[in-house]
Amino acid sequence: MMGNPDKSNEVKTQEEAVELANEINRLDSALKTMKNELKKFVEENGSIDTGQEVWDFYESVSWKFDEEGLKELARIIAFEGHNPWRLMNLPKSNLNKLGWDESYLETMGEKKVTLRFTSRKKK
Repeated sequence: MMGNPDKSNEVKTQEEAVELANEINRLDSALKTMKNELKKFVEENGSIDTGQEVWDFYESVSWKFDEEGLKELARIIAFEGHNPWRLMNLPKSNLNKLGWDESYLETMGEKKVTLRFTSRKKK
């Protein structure tokens, strides 16, 4: 069943779907292990140029502001003629901390739901 994804390899039964899901988990695990090995090598020896890409450590930048910093940031954004509320969002995890019902949140905003294909561990 594994191989090139064409019509002849199409998943048609529950058993084939379970087999495919298990193979995906096995490959994900193998990929994670391989990436960890390459990461160790790069840590010790420097970047790796494959001819098509360079594996190395690259910065990922994010900012965190305290309450006063956020207030000042919003004030300066507004002073410069921009709407700070179009630039700032509250993540769902922070909204959950408030304990508000979704019906209450819907009075102030619009709920956006997207489907993400992934697996989750059974509880």
